[in-house]
Amino acid sequence: MRHRVLPLLCVTLLLAPFGPFVPAAMAGANAAQLWVESSEKTVYRTTTVPQSPSTSITFTAARGEYESAQIAVRAKERLRIERVRFGDLTAGGKRRIAGANLSYRFVAYKDDSKVAANPFFPDREGNLLYPESVMPDPLSNDKATWVEAGQTQPVFVTGFVPRGTAPGTYRGTATVETSRGDYSVPIRFRVHNVEIPTIDKSPFTNYHWTMTNGFTWDGFSWNGEAGQAYDVGKYYYGVETYSDAWFGLMDEFARKLAEYRTNMVWLRTDLFLQSTGTELSDFVQGIPSDIDWTNFDRYVEAFKRHGITNFANQHLIHALNKMPDNEKPNDGWNTKLPDSLPVTDAFLTNYLTALHEHLKSKGWTNGLTWYQHIRDEPGTADVRNLWTYVARKIQQINSQIGADFRTMDADPDGILLDDRTKPYVDTWVPLTPAFERKKAGYKAQQAAGQELWVYTCEVNTPPWLNRFWTQPTMTGRMLFWDLEREGVQGHLHWAWNAWYVGPWKGDSYIVYPDRANLTVKSSLRLEAHRDGLEDYELLNILKKRDPALAEQIVDSAISPEDPRRYTLDPAYLDTLHGYLVRAAAGETVGAIPQPTSPYEGQDIPRTFLLDNTDDTITYSAGWAPRQRQSAYLGSVHISTATGNKATYEFDGTGIDAFFEKNATTGKVSVSVDGGPATVIDLYEAVQYDRFTAYRKTGLTPGKHRIEITNLENKEVRFDGFRVHLAPGQQHFDATLKDLKLTNVAEFTFEGHRGDHALLVDQGTSSVSLTPTLADAGGTITVDGGAVANGATVDVNVADGKNKIEIRTLAGDGQTAKVYELTLVKGAVNTADANIARSHSAVSASAARDGDGGVQYGPQKMVDGEYGTMFAAKQGYTDTNPFPHEIVLDWNEPKAFNTLVVATRGGIPQGLTDVDVEVSANGTDWTTAAQGVAFRWTHDDDDGIMEYSVADLPDLQGVRKLRLKINDANYTRWSMYAVYELELYNLPALRSATSSQTR
Repeated sequence: MRHRVLPLLCVTLLLAPFGPFVPAAMAGANAAQLWVESSEKTVYRTTTVPQSPSTSITFTAARGEYESAQIAVRAKERLRIERVRFGDLTAGGKRRIAGANLSYRFVAYKDDSKVAANPFFPDREGNLLYPESVMPDPLSNDKATWVEAGQTQPVFVTGFVPRGTAPGTYRGTATVETSRGDYSVPIRFRVHNVEIPTIDKSPFTNYHWTMTNGFTWDGFSWNGEAGQAYDVGKYYYGVETYSDAWFGLMDEFARKLAEYRTNMVWLRTDLFLQSTGTELSDFVQGIPSDIDWTNFDRYVEAFKRHGITNFANQHLIHALNKMPDNEKPNDGWNTKLPDSLPVTDAFLTNYLTALHEHLKSKGWTNGLTWYQHIRDEPGTADVRNLWTYVARKIQQINSQIGADFRTMDADPDGILLDDRTKPYVDTWVPLTPAFERKKAGYKAQQAAGQELWVYTCEVNTPPWLNRFWTQPTMTGRMLFWDLEREGVQGHLHWAWNAWYVGPWKGDSYIVYPDRANLTVKSSLRLEAHRDGLEDYELLNILKKRDPALAEQIVDSAISPEDPRRYTLDPAYLDTLHGYLVRAAAGETVGAIPQPTSPYEGQDIPRTFLLDNTDDTITYSAGWAPRQRQSAYLGSVHISTATGNKATYEFDGTGIDAFFEKNATTGKVSVSVDGGPATVIDLYEAVQYDRFTAYRKTGLTPGKHRIEITNLENKEVRFDGFRVHLAPGQQHFDATLKDLKLTNVAEFTFEGHRGDHALLVDQGTSSVSLTPTLADAGGTITVDGGAVANGATVDVNVADGKNKIEIRTLAGDGQTAKVYELTLVKGAVNTADANIARSHSAVSASAARDGDGGVQYGPQKMVDGEYGTMFAAKQGYTDTNPFPHEIVLDWNEPKAFNTLVVATRGGIPQGLTDVDVEVSANGTDWTTAAQGVAFRWTHDDDDGIMEYSVADLPDLQGVRKLRLKINDANYTRWSMYAVYELELYNLPALRSATSSQTR
């Protein structure tokens, strides 16, 4: 469902448009500059004062809510920020919010903590948890810091609205005390009549795995055979495990987790019992009579004290692996699960009975929920069968002893959605991509009364909403907007503080150790995480009264069709948050604020989008098209030289220009009708796709001209325009909104692309085409013959490259578009037909070394086997930017005109943009095709082979082929792959088109 976004009426802004702060006494050439930014805008050390800086902080908040902003401090000479002081905030001179509810931390670009000894990655010991970076993430707990000359230091300011605070506008001041004088920043807190529930009353479960007395399996003991437990207190804080100081540290962990709305943690029950003399192996023979639960109890009490009411017991698989071999899964389990397993059953019954009886004696079976993990991320039939057996047994034990251990585990591919398994799952936890693929199945289980959660980890790479520091910070917030819209009731992430992993794009931890203060440091990502959880609560409150409005608010920021499309403007998210607070409070709010950086497919009234590939845009020399998987319609135009220009003449009242922003992009100027140019810095340390960097509205209806100019010898990646139309003005579009074909390889039509090359099923002699126009009043011809909109025609195909031309004309009789289809038949990967297989040599610049080069070397993409692949060296692209090369040599001259690339899971690992170069003598090269685009549809290596076809010119006498790889999908697995590279010499044919058939 797609909702229209109404014009902007009410906007809450972190804004007061004046110049940056300069105290009168210090107003000189060396004065410090201060301004305010959104909490989720990335502020770099190099960030300078914007043209219209915000100079005060305005928070719109519910009671019980945290809100944050950044004060950016920049000086020409080195200065020290001594502290930030907050006065009380008052409303009407009587009501107040105490200054103690405001705090500050310094945004950091490095953390000096290091990976400690551990059994998981011992080679990483000593690595920095957050090495020096241009991208900020840690939030320092230091009270003072230096600001170097010519650099910017963000101060992260957070305010909390106490529960019970009366609605109203509270005003106060933050004073930034520096060695160059004091600077006052006005603060305004708009408090509304709605309250965020406490975490023990929340409808949402936020579950973090925490590294405390151990992590997953370290230290596990069975019959006296134990490894070493790597306790976080001992190795990162220097406190003895289970000492009073250790439990004090656990209490601080619990306080921090609860403060950031984590209301579920797990327990290494085995380690607590081992510390007092009981091993899990003891439960095979019965229930020991002398179990000492002291350390277990102290741990639970620490977390319970701070409102955490959900606990998960460690995965049982570590004990199940110790069961007799004849009680482990075999092929017979695929037909029927065993009725019983004597040793396994005894262990499970005794262990869970002892645990339940103890919880009952403590009064912890009322008001607390206990979950039981079995095996993390089951991925095979054997593992699923064991999981099902154990879950069934837990259900039986629950019934026998009156317990309520709830089964749950992270399920990456939905393997537990098996009819035999479903009755024994209490809480579903799919990976977000699996949830999207199998949503109907999960929603059916939820409707039947089971809990539905999701989880995220390193697999959910951008553009999936997640918490990586390699993606915009705000994506970690918007994740929870999407989950609330979907009715998801919980979220699991495996790593609150898995510091032993070291830097892993932010996946392995979201806090940093603070040994000096026996606490943790927050991060920009954790702050966004909490903001998202609070937004979930507000959306949930609003949904009870106005579900349509709650849904429309989320739809304004995140596509309802695809959660990988979303706004990237933190200011707009702040605006929507303010609107949401007021709506949740029951106030009259008017229309939803209009998006400032719309996502692909978002319906913005009286506008139309124009892709960068449109032939009405004029480019000077120096621009080139490039395929980008996450760009609007899959491509951008790139310029790399100062002075390169792009111009476009449009008819309307305004225009937006949107770009890709990343670490290679620089500054542009944009002007309309020759007026004053706006300078825009397109730099971001992480990638922002489809970002609206320029907007000009309020123009007189009529013809206008926009010009974009590259100001530096850096990249500009221009994506497209959005034109705003005058009331009553009509836009005509000759684009096909759909084109269905039969008897071809898997195909996703993209209406903006004029050329499509597809493989035809080898056994077919005809293909059916069904074109549908976006403009119902337009006309279509196929190979010169008229075809009704949405009608089907058949075309005959023979071995070769069958050419078909589709022409469209919009309802104005002028706007036209031409589509050229190349239907390739006869591209059969045999040793005789596939010319690539007759190579004398093959090489790749990103080839792996050693055994990896044997298993995944370039020879694997020309061996005729679709089960093998060339896989680039992992991490190679991080240090060796594109272009890369693949080179084929032949002993004899070759002729070919068709290139086929076969890949599984093309979205995470497929080539996307190559130049094809050939040589007749092995020395001199000619470019045969430039910017060849490969498009992919599968978002995982799901076993389905995808084929992307390039229609090349007729190439003769080729002794060497060089594919210059300009871009590829590589970020998920730090590599790209080619399963088969195929070259064919096929005749070019004009297909015979029959008359319209239906």
